[in-house]
Amino acid sequence: MYNENWLSAIKVVIFDMDGTLYQEDTFLERYIRYLLEGTEHEEATDEAMRLGRAIIAGEHAIGFGHFYHMRDDVGLVLEGERFVRGFTWEGAAIEEGTIREYGAFSEQAVHLIPIGDPWGVVTALGRKYRLPESKLRSAFDRVRQEMLLPPHRFERHDKLFEALEALGAVDKKILLTNTHFESGIAFMGYMGIRHLFDDVVCGANKPAGLHAYFNALLAQGYQAHEILSIGDNPWNDLHPAKKLGGRTCMISPYPSGDPEIWDLRLRRLDELEQLMRAIQESITRRNRADGQDRAEAYQQEVQG
Repeated sequence: MYNENWLSAIKVVIFDMDGTLYQEDTFLERYIRYLLEGTEHEEATDEAMRLGRAIIAGEHAIGFGHFYHMRDDVGLVLEGERFVRGFTWEGAAIEEGTIREYGAFSEQAVHLIPIGDPWGVVTALGRKYRLPESKLRSAFDRVRQEMLLPPHRFERHDKLFEALEALGAVDKKILLTNTHFESGIAFMGYMGIRHLFDDVVCGANKPAGLHAYFNALLAQGYQAHEILSIGDNPWNDLHPAKKLGGRTCMISPYPSGDPEIWDLRLRRLDELEQLMRAIQESITRRNRADGQDRAEAYQQEVQG
């Protein structure tokens, strides 16, 4: 299943947190409800929930791996540096001539939100209804607090955390999350995982933050192929690493419209657990073989 040659070369693993070390999307409808309640758009709550569910299920033209254009209120599909397709919230395709007018990604970046995970879906819907930043933040904080308490507390995958702890053959295990400090620390505390990582960065500002962190590792002497980035949001967690030559692993149970091909594509947390154990075993086997080779070479040298 795995390519042991490159697994055994891994020295640094960079993890995302939300959607990567736990998987949970039952918050979606509550999050949307909290966003719209008390606003002029509250009557659109059912419709917004329907849109959110359709995107997660892969039943809408706009989907994971696409970008939401805040100014024009449409979804766009990126291939390379240019947009190739676009859709309205009603599912209608945007004319090819209009798509060409968007030009390169860099020309539109300020207007774009990547729809890479359920959080991105709700963020796009919040922008669709032109909600203020304060409303987005209060709804986010409310649903995050609920996720740590009954009856909405998400399930811990303790076997994954055990495999993470057993992954001692790599030099570094890093956690980069865009979640702000308070919520990030609370989630790590609930999962009991802070001690598993050599470095933790909350409010990591990915994708730019991952790009910068990766470059810092290269400056320390690591080779790009020795660094593995794991996450559920391609734009934030994987594209920066791949552009710099790193290894990538996407883990997500959802269909994705992102055309990029990753080194590994996982869907469930038990698969990620297996990958952690496979990396440990691959590195251990290579170290054992290297040691044996050196011992045999030394013995031959002594024997003349």
